[in-house]
Amino acid sequence: MELDKRVQNYWNARSKEFGDTRRVELAGPDAQAWQNFITSYLPKKKDISVLDVGTGTGFLAILMAQSGYCVTGIDLSKEMLRQAEQVAQMNEMSIHFECGNAQQLDFASNTFEVVVSRNLTWNLPNVTAAYIEWLRVLKPGGIMLNFDSNYGAINFATEAEKKENVHHKLDKKILWECENLKKGLSISQENRPQWDLQCLQRIGFVNCSYRADIRSMVHCLQNMQYDTLPLFALCGYKSAQRNM
Repeated sequence: MELDKRVQNYWNARSKEFGDTRRVELAGPDAQAWQNFITSYLPKKKDISVLDVGTGTGFLAILMAQSGYCVTGIDLSKEMLRQAEQVAQMNEMSIHFECGNAQQLDFASNTFEVVVSRNLTWNLPNVTAAYIEWLRVLKPGGIMLNFDSNYGAINFATEAEKKENVHHKLDKKILWECENLKKGLSISQENRPQWDLQCLQRIGFVNCSYRADIRSMVHCLQNMQYDTLPLFALCGYKSAQRNM
């Protein structure tokens, strides 16, 4: 089975549990913390088009819609998208969700002012291809924000055994499948986010930067701790003169 399909099947199986977790996040202080952090990077206007890549169960998409932006969320997992639609309806948010591959976007160039993504790139077979696509669909002057961790540095199954980890009650077979998938991905061998920063600069993003660890800024609930790894925030812009 090709790697993309294995990853898709894995997240389909995790969709219900992830939906439940995101509902807890959206109902608590983490939601406001995330919203404040992301909007601090964005222009002070409301007519902004946002693409949430790898939206999962729609956490970032809902926060961006609550901020007044026009939001599209894509994911390769149809089951995740079903959860996202349910969560969006519960929060009375109008968001366009569709099935899509982060490495090959089905959007015209220069479509969105903002591209956001959370905990997606660590499980992509070709992260460089994804970044190239994200740059392409950004409008000139647009911003990309990617939130992720260097998951190649840990073992998911053993990390989840810690009681403070939100995934510690998950079936160990599921966690080992995730670990085996991760081992087959080249991004797991890279030193992140330094590798990502260099990749963005190489393919044409400008004014690139990162914050090494934003956990203290966005994770307020003690029962919503995911792992012991830093959560980095990676930022890059499309040149205002660039037209792809």
